[in-house]
Amino acid sequence: MGLFEISQILISQILVWLLFVYGTVFGSFINVVAYRVPRKESVVFPRSHCPTCQHALAPYELIPVLSWIVLGGKCRHCKARVSVRYPIIELATGVLWALSASRLSATHLPAAQLSATPFSAAPPSVVTQPSVVTQSSGHAWAAAPLLAGSLSLEQLGVWLLFWLYLMAVVGTDLTAMVVPNILSLPAALVFLLGSGFTGVQSWPMAIAGMVVGYGMIWLIRLISRGRMGLGDAKLYLSIGAMLGPWLTVESFILACVFGLIVGVGLRLAGRLGRREYFAFVPYIAIATVVTAFYGRALIQMYIQHVL
Repeated sequence: MGLFEISQILISQILVWLLFVYGTVFGSFINVVAYRVPRKESVVFPRSHCPTCQHALAPYELIPVLSWIVLGGKCRHCKARVSVRYPIIELATGVLWALSASRLSATHLPAAQLSATPFSAAPPSVVTQPSVVTQSSGHAWAAAPLLAGSLSLEQLGVWLLFWLYLMAVVGTDLTAMVVPNILSLPAALVFLLGSGFTGVQSWPMAIAGMVVGYGMIWLIRLISRGRMGLGDAKLYLSIGAMLGPWLTVESFILACVFGLIVGVGLRLAGRLGRREYFAFVPYIAIATVVTAFYGRALIQMYIQHVL
């Protein structure tokens, strides 16, 4: 292994760890957004405080994940319990940022940019992306790169922003059982433009994903007579723009499976009533993560071993 290859590995590892740390920091801010936006409070003022005793938190009480662990999941002043969702969202955001950074194409690392010559490497815009070919049809059904392949810097930026949005709506659903329009509607436009302009999806696939994502939730809401909220449908506008139509459907199927398993478990344990609702967005988020990283492989396995 040459010096150039070693430098690329070191730079990629440094980037992964940096984005993990920054992800937890941004995840801490996402917790503020998730708590305050449903209550129509400013996310800037006042400064972070205990919602029980209103004590303003010191800087050392705001260290992502670690502060919660050191303080035993309690407020330092009033000893009120602090929900475990705060460190979970911080840690999840950091992990998602780090995993996304690990998919950055080697041609977009600084070492490659500095050392590339017209004869030594392809330009950054030329990145070979894997496609999934089914045995039944023999055709590649997915053209746009997702997180199973190599990302450009622009695509990485869109994915990092997408994970922030997804964690924010997980938080709002856990705290207030709502996906606020002030988050979901602007996000739909942002991720349509981000996906289309950076090539996460082609424009037709991004638009089709939005239509399919919103449409299937709307149809379920119609059939169930309103038992599923349109907040989930608006969330799927952004998911559809990022995943495209086929993986959007897959993510929803997985979300239903995850939600069903947990819901049945809660009811058997006596912690969920027969007509009691529970937050569904966390399961949508888990399914979206699984689909973004492994969705095409799962579909290929299904086609090869089931159909």
